[in-house]
Amino acid sequence: MNNRFNLKMLLLAIGLISSHAFSQVRVYKELPDFDYNDYSYFLKFMTQPNNLVGQTLYLENVSDTLLQYFFTGNLQEPYSDVSYYHLVRMKQDMLKKMQGQWFVVVDYVSDQLAFQKIDDAEEEKQDFKAMPKNFIKMVVGLEKDTVFYNYSDFWNRYHFPFIPMSYFNSNKNEYPNSKYNKEDLCLIAYDTNANYAYLPEKLIGQRLILPLVSEATSARLFNGTKLFNYNDDSRKYSFTDYPIAKAKLLEGKTFLVTDWMHDDASLTDVYLKLVLVGGRDTIYYKYPPVTERTKFDFVIESFLNKMKKQYKDLDFVYRGDKFTLTVIDLRRKKALTLKQGDVFRCLEFVVKDGKFQMLMQNEKGRKFYMPSDYNLGDKLTFSRSLANANDALKYKNTYPTYFKAILQKELIMNMTQDMAQQSWGKPYRNVSNNFDGSNRHWFYMGNIYIIFRNNKLFRVAMIPKELR
Repeated sequence: MNNRFNLKMLLLAIGLISSHAFSQVRVYKELPDFDYNDYSYFLKFMTQPNNLVGQTLYLENVSDTLLQYFFTGNLQEPYSDVSYYHLVRMKQDMLKKMQGQWFVVVDYVSDQLAFQKIDDAEEEKQDFKAMPKNFIKMVVGLEKDTVFYNYSDFWNRYHFPFIPMSYFNSNKNEYPNSKYNKEDLCLIAYDTNANYAYLPEKLIGQRLILPLVSEATSARLFNGTKLFNYNDDSRKYSFTDYPIAKAKLLEGKTFLVTDWMHDDASLTDVYLKLVLVGGRDTIYYKYPPVTERTKFDFVIESFLNKMKKQYKDLDFVYRGDKFTLTVIDLRRKKALTLKQGDVFRCLEFVVKDGKFQMLMQNEKGRKFYMPSDYNLGDKLTFSRSLANANDALKYKNTYPTYFKAILQKELIMNMTQDMAQQSWGKPYRNVSNNFDGSNRHWFYMGNIYIIFRNNKLFRVAMIPKELR
């Protein structure tokens, strides 16, 4: 009996050992606890550090590997006209205190190797000021300490230890667990540079104009009731559809943004509370997420006023040919065809027929409206049809071939950098490979780049697939 029992125990032991020996231990790759791609706008803050100025960053975890990236230091006396910092690696006990902190990015700086960089730049005839600054200068939370982070080795977004607070605020509608509350956080505010705010609560206090009410607009308008049976989030509301007949009456009205809140069913949906100016009617507008920001139905009054100052009394040249356009002569009520090279002046910047438009007057005194290239939302450009007359007309008589190319948005050999920029606009990246900047590479979207030699356009090329 004992022998049979011992045999069973032996077989069981062998089975356990073999199962342990041949089983695989699951290894998880350490990745952020959120998906960057579901908030595409802020992806660029993680892949292009130069866009971080003004952002608030949260450091959730601190590992020993971060010790080589964090520095402290002071500004040194400038060598020539270049300012640089003498930096030393942060001590380990100080680094541990960084965990759970938030940082405001204030600048990009050069380190103590600036002397060597300047010498190398002069030897290689490069412009030191145009060379990258490898350290992010950050202010720590409310303590106001200044620290520096070396991002020169930053090549993979998963290696970036910080989380932009704007991600938490606009995507998760929450803040990370820390000792600071919402009022302490310095997030990017609405700055009137676009007809849209990436952080909807920054529109509080702004006046919004509703130029048109379409079916898509009506679908975003609601009546709302605040829910008081939630302890975790007092901003939860219950919403019901706004009557379509009443929605049509809101066309052309101005509203004041007084608050923002969430739907009780989904914290990912954000609503603006809008109060009719001059009345007491209140509506709730389902705010389009960042991926749908071109569908924003309102005009922000402060943005409209800013654009009026920017465009009014400017002269424009019609590009023509490739971008034909027929407009209506406001006096004669007849069609007026715009030809390439026609010059006219902006008399007023308005919102008309659901678009931003300029009221124009040509050299013969005819007046007409010129619509922007896109509908409302954060995009505003007239560049497809118009060129700035003050910049383009100087080439009309002296360089007629280049002038026509500018109007047709074409690039030709020996164009100057000014001509190329007027034709294609500003590049998203500009690289100088000599000291005086006469040799440059301009990079555009679509993997296209322009090569300048001695300030003249030399070649238009495509980045090879293996280098993209």
